[in-house]
Amino acid sequence: MTRRTFLALAGAGLAGACRGVRPPPTPEVLAFHRESIVLDLHIDTLLWQRMLGYDAAERHEPLLPLAAFAWQMDLPRAAEGGLDGAVLGVVVAPRQERPEQLWALKLQARLEPGAGFEQTLATLDLLRALAARHPERLSLVTTTSELTQALAAGRFAALAGLEGAHGIEGRLENVRLAWERGLRMLGLVHFQANEAAFPMTEPTFEGRGLTPFGFDLIAELESLGILPDLAHLNARGVDDALAACTRPFVVSHTACRAVHEHPRNLADAQLRRIAEAGGVVGIAVGRSFLGPGGLDAFVEHAEHAVRVAGVEAVAIGSDWDGGIVPVAGLEDVRSLPFVTAALLDRGWPPEQVRALLGANARRVLSEVLG
Repeated sequence: MTRRTFLALAGAGLAGACRGVRPPPTPEVLAFHRESIVLDLHIDTLLWQRMLGYDAAERHEPLLPLAAFAWQMDLPRAAEGGLDGAVLGVVVAPRQERPEQLWALKLQARLEPGAGFEQTLATLDLLRALAARHPERLSLVTTTSELTQALAAGRFAALAGLEGAHGIEGRLENVRLAWERGLRMLGLVHFQANEAAFPMTEPTFEGRGLTPFGFDLIAELESLGILPDLAHLNARGVDDALAACTRPFVVSHTACRAVHEHPRNLADAQLRRIAEAGGVVGIAVGRSFLGPGGLDAFVEHAEHAVRVAGVEAVAIGSDWDGGIVPVAGLEDVRSLPFVTAALLDRGWPPEQVRALLGANARRVLSEVLG
Protein backbone atom coordinates (compact mmCIF):
# COMPACT_ATOMS: atom_id res chain seq x y z
CA MET A 1 0.00 0.00 0.00
CA THR A 2 1.35 3.42 -0.91
CA ARG A 3 1.71 6.18 1.65
CA ARG A 4 -0.95 8.26 -0.13
CA THR A 5 -3.39 5.35 -0.18
CA PHE A 6 -2.85 4.70 3.52
CA LEU A 7 -3.45 8.34 4.42
CA ALA A 8 -6.67 8.36 2.42
CA LEU A 9 -7.92 5.15 4.04
CA ALA A 10 -6.90 6.35 7.46
CA GLY A 11 -8.70 9.62 7.03
CA ALA A 12 -11.87 7.77 6.05
CA GLY A 13 -11.69 5.09 8.71
CA LEU A 14 -10.28 6.69 11.83
CA ALA A 15 -13.44 8.64 12.49
CA GLY A 16 -15.04 5.47 13.85
CA ALA A 17 -11.95 3.99 15.40
CA CYS A 18 -11.66 5.96 18.59
CA ARG A 19 -15.36 6.69 19.14
CA GLY A 20 -14.73 10.43 19.39
CA VAL A 21 -12.44 10.00 22.40
CA ARG A 22 -9.52 11.81 20.75
CA PRO A 23 -8.94 14.01 17.72
CA PRO A 24 -7.61 12.15 14.67
CA PRO A 25 -3.81 11.81 14.47
CA THR A 26 -2.08 14.44 12.40
CA PRO A 27 -0.91 13.64 8.84
CA GLU A 28 2.66 13.63 10.18
CA VAL A 29 1.80 10.99 12.78
CA LEU A 30 -0.09 8.93 10.21
CA ALA A 31 2.90 9.06 7.88
CA PHE A 32 5.23 7.95 10.69
CA HIS A 33 2.83 5.16 11.59
CA ARG A 34 2.62 3.94 7.98
CA GLU A 35 6.40 3.96 7.62
CA SER A 36 6.74 1.84 10.76
CA ILE A 37 6.28 -1.93 10.83
CA VAL A 38 3.17 -2.68 12.93
CA LEU A 39 2.68 -6.25 14.17
CA ASP A 40 0.30 -7.76 16.71
CA LEU A 41 1.30 -10.89 18.63
CA HIS A 42 -2.24 -12.11 19.26
CA ILE A 43 -5.59 -11.71 17.44
CA ASP A 44 -8.31 -14.37 17.59
CA THR A 45 -10.23 -13.74 14.36
CA LEU A 46 -9.82 -17.33 13.12
CA LEU A 47 -12.16 -18.55 15.86
CA TRP A 48 -15.06 -16.62 14.32
CA GLN A 49 -14.11 -17.69 10.83
CA ARG A 50 -14.30 -21.32 11.90
CA MET A 51 -17.41 -21.07 14.07
CA LEU A 52 -19.57 -18.54 12.21
CA GLY A 53 -18.08 -18.17 8.74
CA TYR A 54 -16.73 -14.68 9.48
CA ASP A 55 -14.93 -13.43 6.39
CA ALA A 56 -11.80 -11.55 7.41
CA ALA A 57 -11.41 -10.28 3.85
CA GLU A 58 -14.62 -8.23 4.09
CA ARG A 59 -15.26 -5.08 6.10
CA HIS A 60 -17.21 -5.39 9.34
CA GLU A 61 -18.21 -3.20 12.26
CA PRO A 62 -18.29 -4.23 15.92
CA LEU A 63 -21.68 -5.75 16.66
CA LEU A 64 -22.05 -5.24 20.41
CA PRO A 65 -21.95 -2.18 22.68
CA LEU A 66 -18.43 -1.11 23.65
CA ALA A 67 -17.17 -3.10 20.65
CA ALA A 68 -17.24 -6.11 22.96
CA PHE A 69 -16.25 -9.70 22.33
CA ALA A 70 -15.55 -9.94 18.59
CA TRP A 71 -15.80 -8.34 15.11
CA GLN A 72 -12.70 -6.26 15.90
CA MET A 73 -10.39 -7.14 12.99
CA ASP A 74 -10.60 -7.69 9.25
CA LEU A 75 -8.24 -6.94 6.38
CA PRO A 76 -9.87 -3.66 5.25
CA ARG A 77 -9.81 -2.23 8.76
CA ALA A 78 -6.30 -3.58 9.32
CA ALA A 79 -5.23 -1.59 6.26
CA GLU A 80 -6.87 1.54 7.67
CA GLY A 81 -5.08 1.02 10.98
CA GLY A 82 -1.73 0.37 9.36
CA LEU A 83 -1.50 -3.16 10.81
CA ASP A 84 1.06 -5.04 8.73
CA GLY A 85 0.59 -8.48 10.22
CA ALA A 86 -0.37 -10.54 13.24
CA VAL A 87 -0.17 -13.90 14.92
CA LEU A 88 -3.69 -15.26 14.50
CA GLY A 89 -4.77 -17.44 17.39
CA VAL A 90 -5.88 -21.03 16.80
CA VAL A 91 -8.46 -21.52 19.56
CA VAL A 92 -9.65 -25.11 19.87
CA ALA A 93 -11.95 -27.02 22.19
CA PRO A 94 -10.28 -29.53 24.53
CA ARG A 95 -11.11 -33.17 24.14
CA GLN A 96 -12.13 -33.31 27.80
CA GLU A 97 -13.86 -30.46 29.63
CA ARG A 98 -12.44 -29.54 33.04
CA PRO A 99 -14.10 -27.55 35.84
CA GLU A 100 -11.70 -24.59 35.55
CA GLN A 101 -12.56 -23.95 31.90
CA LEU A 102 -14.34 -20.65 31.18
CA TRP A 103 -18.09 -20.98 30.68
CA ALA A 104 -17.89 -19.34 27.23
CA LEU A 105 -15.33 -21.88 26.08
CA LYS A 106 -17.39 -24.72 27.55
CA LEU A 107 -20.33 -23.45 25.54
CA GLN A 108 -18.22 -23.24 22.40
CA ALA A 109 -17.07 -26.82 22.85
CA ARG A 110 -20.64 -28.05 23.29
CA LEU A 111 -22.01 -26.17 20.28
CA GLU A 112 -19.23 -26.69 17.78
CA PRO A 113 -18.25 -30.06 16.33
CA GLY A 114 -14.66 -31.19 16.63
CA ALA A 115 -12.03 -30.84 19.31
CA GLY A 116 -8.35 -31.17 20.02
CA PHE A 117 -5.82 -31.85 17.29
CA GLU A 118 -8.37 -32.35 14.52
CA GLN A 119 -9.70 -28.85 15.20
CA THR A 120 -6.15 -27.46 15.27
CA LEU A 121 -5.51 -28.80 11.76
CA ALA A 122 -8.91 -27.65 10.52
CA THR A 123 -8.22 -24.09 11.70
CA LEU A 124 -4.76 -24.06 10.14
CA ASP A 125 -6.37 -25.15 6.89
CA LEU A 126 -8.86 -22.28 7.15
CA LEU A 127 -6.02 -19.79 7.35
CA ARG A 128 -4.23 -21.41 4.42
CA ALA A 129 -7.47 -21.25 2.40
CA LEU A 130 -7.91 -17.56 3.24
CA ALA A 131 -4.40 -16.87 1.97
CA ALA A 132 -5.10 -18.87 -1.20
CA ARG A 133 -8.28 -16.86 -1.89
CA HIS A 134 -6.56 -13.50 -1.39
CA PRO A 135 -2.89 -13.97 -2.31
CA GLU A 136 -2.50 -10.29 -3.17
CA ARG A 137 -3.73 -9.21 0.27
CA LEU A 138 -2.60 -11.86 2.77
CA SER A 139 0.36 -14.22 3.09
CA LEU A 140 0.57 -17.21 5.42
CA VAL A 141 4.03 -16.69 6.87
CA THR A 142 6.15 -19.64 8.00
CA THR A 143 9.73 -18.36 7.55
CA THR A 144 11.66 -15.15 8.09
CA SER A 145 12.04 -14.67 4.34
CA GLU A 146 8.27 -15.01 3.87
CA LEU A 147 7.73 -12.44 6.60
CA THR A 148 10.14 -10.04 4.92
CA GLN A 149 8.56 -10.58 1.50
CA ALA A 150 5.02 -10.05 2.78
CA LEU A 151 5.94 -6.82 4.54
CA ALA A 152 7.85 -5.52 1.52
CA ALA A 153 4.92 -6.31 -0.79
CA GLY A 154 2.31 -4.72 1.46
CA ARG A 155 0.51 -8.01 2.09
CA PHE A 156 -0.89 -8.77 5.54
CA ALA A 157 1.61 -11.15 7.18
CA ALA A 158 -0.45 -13.81 8.97
CA LEU A 159 1.17 -16.32 11.31
CA ALA A 160 -0.65 -19.14 13.09
CA GLY A 161 -0.38 -19.51 16.86
CA LEU A 162 -2.06 -22.33 18.80
CA GLU A 163 -3.62 -21.16 22.07
CA GLY A 164 -3.07 -24.04 24.45
CA ALA A 165 -1.17 -27.33 24.23
CA HIS A 166 -4.44 -29.26 24.57
CA GLY A 167 -4.58 -28.65 20.82
CA ILE A 168 -1.78 -31.17 20.25
CA GLU A 169 -3.17 -33.63 22.82
CA GLY A 170 0.06 -34.69 24.52
CA ARG A 171 1.80 -35.98 21.40
CA LEU A 172 5.04 -34.48 20.11
CA GLU A 173 4.41 -36.00 16.68
CA ASN A 174 1.32 -33.80 16.45
CA VAL A 175 3.53 -30.74 16.92
CA ARG A 176 5.50 -31.64 13.81
CA LEU A 177 2.33 -32.29 11.82
CA ALA A 178 0.96 -28.90 12.87
CA TRP A 179 4.28 -27.27 11.96
CA GLU A 180 4.04 -28.81 8.51
CA ARG A 181 0.58 -27.20 8.15
CA GLY A 182 1.93 -23.77 9.14
CA LEU A 183 1.90 -23.50 12.95
CA ARG A 184 4.61 -21.11 14.14
CA MET A 185 3.64 -20.20 17.73
CA LEU A 186 2.30 -22.40 20.52
CA GLY A 187 0.90 -21.32 23.86
CA LEU A 188 1.63 -23.89 26.54
CA VAL A 189 -1.78 -23.50 28.17
CA HIS A 190 -5.10 -21.72 27.75
CA PHE A 191 -7.87 -21.68 30.38
CA GLN A 192 -7.67 -25.27 31.55
CA ALA A 193 -4.92 -27.65 32.58
CA ASN A 194 -3.48 -29.88 29.90
CA GLU A 195 -0.70 -32.41 29.42
CA ALA A 196 1.96 -29.66 29.51
CA ALA A 197 1.00 -26.97 32.02
CA PHE A 198 -1.51 -25.25 34.31
CA PRO A 199 -3.31 -21.89 33.91
CA MET A 200 -2.95 -18.99 36.32
CA THR A 201 -6.69 -18.48 36.59
CA GLU A 202 -7.22 -21.45 38.96
CA PRO A 203 -5.77 -20.92 42.48
CA THR A 204 -5.65 -24.63 43.25
CA PHE A 205 -2.91 -25.02 40.62
CA GLU A 206 -0.54 -22.73 42.51
CA GLY A 207 2.86 -24.37 42.81
CA ARG A 208 2.26 -26.82 39.96
CA GLY A 209 4.62 -26.04 37.11
CA LEU A 210 5.38 -27.60 33.77
CA THR A 211 4.90 -31.33 33.50
CA PRO A 212 7.67 -33.54 32.08
CA PHE A 213 5.78 -33.38 28.79
CA GLY A 214 5.80 -29.58 29.06
CA PHE A 215 9.60 -29.53 29.23
CA ASP A 216 9.80 -31.95 26.29
CA LEU A 217 7.36 -29.75 24.39
CA ILE A 218 9.51 -26.64 24.77
CA ALA A 219 12.52 -28.55 23.47
CA GLU A 220 10.51 -29.75 20.47
CA LEU A 221 9.22 -26.24 19.74
CA GLU A 222 12.73 -24.85 19.76
CA SER A 223 13.94 -27.67 17.53
CA LEU A 224 11.25 -27.04 14.93
CA GLY A 225 11.32 -23.24 15.00
CA ILE A 226 7.98 -22.66 16.73
CA LEU A 227 7.82 -19.70 19.09
CA PRO A 228 6.84 -20.71 22.67
CA ASP A 229 4.11 -18.52 24.17
CA LEU A 230 3.92 -18.24 27.95
CA ALA A 231 0.58 -16.40 28.08
CA HIS A 232 -1.95 -17.94 30.52
CA LEU A 233 0.75 -19.87 32.44
CA ASN A 234 0.64 -19.82 36.21
CA ALA A 235 3.60 -18.36 38.11
CA ARG A 236 5.38 -21.67 38.68
CA GLY A 237 4.88 -22.54 35.02
CA VAL A 238 6.46 -19.24 33.96
CA ASP A 239 9.44 -19.99 36.21
CA ASP A 240 9.84 -23.45 34.70
CA ALA A 241 9.48 -22.17 31.15
CA LEU A 242 12.07 -19.45 31.73
CA ALA A 243 14.48 -22.09 32.97
CA ALA A 244 13.74 -24.36 30.00
CA CYS A 245 13.78 -21.89 27.09
CA THR A 246 17.12 -21.48 25.36
CA ARG A 247 15.80 -19.40 22.45
CA PRO A 248 13.50 -16.34 22.26
CA PHE A 249 9.87 -16.66 23.34
CA VAL A 250 6.88 -14.39 23.95
CA VAL A 251 4.10 -13.73 26.40
CA SER A 252 1.74 -12.83 23.61
CA HIS A 253 -1.05 -10.96 25.41
CA THR A 254 -0.80 -9.65 28.95
CA ALA A 255 -0.11 -6.44 30.92
CA CYS A 256 1.56 -5.25 34.13
CA ARG A 257 0.29 -6.30 37.54
CA ALA A 258 1.89 -3.28 39.22
CA VAL A 259 -0.35 -0.99 37.14
CA HIS A 260 -3.53 -3.10 37.35
CA GLU A 261 -4.00 -6.18 39.50
CA HIS A 262 -5.19 -9.13 37.42
CA PRO A 263 -4.13 -12.80 37.46
CA ARG A 264 -3.32 -12.68 33.74
CA ASN A 265 -0.88 -9.78 34.21
CA LEU A 266 2.84 -10.13 34.96
CA ALA A 267 4.62 -9.08 38.14
CA ASP A 268 7.70 -6.87 37.84
CA ALA A 269 10.03 -9.71 38.77
CA GLN A 270 8.59 -11.78 35.92
CA LEU A 271 8.96 -8.89 33.49
CA ARG A 272 12.62 -8.52 34.39
CA ARG A 273 13.35 -12.22 34.03
CA ILE A 274 11.50 -12.40 30.71
CA ALA A 275 13.59 -9.51 29.37
CA GLU A 276 16.83 -11.05 30.65
CA ALA A 277 15.95 -14.30 28.85
CA GLY A 278 15.30 -12.50 25.55
CA GLY A 279 11.51 -12.69 25.65
CA VAL A 280 8.98 -10.17 24.38
CA VAL A 281 5.75 -9.19 26.12
CA GLY A 282 2.65 -8.19 24.12
CA ILE A 283 0.47 -5.56 25.82
CA ALA A 284 -3.23 -6.39 25.45
CA VAL A 285 -6.10 -3.92 24.97
CA GLY A 286 -8.85 -5.50 27.08
CA ARG A 287 -10.30 -3.69 30.09
CA SER A 288 -9.68 -6.70 32.31
CA PHE A 289 -5.95 -6.42 31.55
CA LEU A 290 -5.54 -2.64 31.59
CA GLY A 291 -8.12 -1.44 34.10
CA PRO A 292 -9.80 1.95 33.82
CA GLY A 293 -8.40 4.77 31.75
CA GLY A 294 -8.93 3.95 28.10
CA LEU A 295 -6.05 4.37 25.67
CA ASP A 296 -4.03 6.15 28.37
CA ALA A 297 -4.12 2.92 30.38
CA PHE A 298 -2.47 1.07 27.49
CA VAL A 299 0.27 3.70 27.43
CA GLU A 300 0.73 3.46 31.21
CA HIS A 301 1.21 -0.31 31.01
CA ALA A 302 3.62 0.07 28.10
CA GLU A 303 5.64 2.71 29.92
CA HIS A 304 5.80 0.61 33.07
CA ALA A 305 6.95 -2.43 31.09
CA VAL A 306 9.66 -0.35 29.44
CA ARG A 307 10.87 0.98 32.80
CA VAL A 308 11.04 -2.51 34.28
CA ALA A 309 12.03 -4.71 31.33
CA GLY A 310 13.47 -2.31 28.75
CA VAL A 311 12.07 -1.13 25.46
CA GLU A 312 13.30 -4.19 23.54
CA ALA A 313 10.95 -6.45 25.52
CA VAL A 314 7.63 -4.71 24.76
CA ALA A 315 5.22 -5.22 21.86
CA ILE A 316 1.51 -5.20 20.98
CA GLY A 317 -0.55 -8.29 21.78
CA SER A 318 -4.05 -6.90 21.54
CA ASP A 319 -6.23 -10.02 22.00
CA TRP A 320 -8.77 -8.43 19.62
CA ASP A 321 -11.56 -10.88 18.70
CA GLY A 322 -10.69 -12.88 21.82
CA GLY A 323 -13.91 -12.29 23.75
CA ILE A 324 -12.62 -9.08 25.32
CA VAL A 325 -14.12 -5.67 26.01
CA PRO A 326 -11.49 -3.24 24.67
CA VAL A 327 -10.69 -0.07 26.56
CA ALA A 328 -12.19 3.11 25.14
CA GLY A 329 -10.13 4.31 22.22
CA LEU A 330 -8.89 0.86 21.21
CA GLU A 331 -12.15 -0.62 19.96
CA ASP A 332 -10.70 -2.28 16.86
CA VAL A 333 -7.64 -2.41 14.61
CA ARG A 334 -8.38 0.99 13.11
CA SER A 335 -7.30 2.56 16.40
CA LEU A 336 -3.61 1.64 16.11
CA PRO A 337 -2.54 5.09 14.82
CA PHE A 338 -3.93 6.51 18.07
CA VAL A 339 -1.41 4.36 19.95
CA THR A 340 1.39 5.88 17.90
CA ALA A 341 0.05 9.38 18.49
CA ALA A 342 -0.28 8.80 22.24
CA LEU A 343 3.26 7.48 22.57
CA LEU A 344 4.74 10.36 20.59
CA ASP A 345 2.70 12.83 22.65
CA ARG A 346 4.18 11.31 25.82
CA GLY A 347 7.67 12.02 24.49
CA TRP A 348 8.69 8.54 23.39
CA PRO A 349 11.64 8.69 20.99
CA PRO A 350 10.60 7.59 17.49
CA GLU A 351 12.78 4.46 17.55
CA GLN A 352 11.20 3.34 20.82
CA VAL A 353 7.75 3.80 19.31
CA ARG A 354 8.80 1.71 16.31
CA ALA A 355 10.13 -0.96 18.68
CA LEU A 356 6.78 -1.35 20.43
CA LEU A 357 4.72 -1.11 17.25
CA GLY A 358 6.44 -3.99 15.54
CA ALA A 359 10.24 -4.03 15.49
CA ASN A 360 10.49 -6.13 18.64
CA ALA A 361 7.87 -8.61 17.46
CA ARG A 362 9.57 -8.85 14.08
CA ARG A 363 12.95 -9.46 15.71
CA VAL A 364 11.79 -12.31 17.94
CA LEU A 365 9.81 -13.93 15.12
CA SER A 366 12.78 -13.70 12.76
CA GLU A 367 15.13 -15.20 15.33
CA VAL A 368 12.90 -18.26 15.76
CA LEU A 369 11.36 -18.86 12.33
CA GLY A 370 14.65 -19.28 10.47
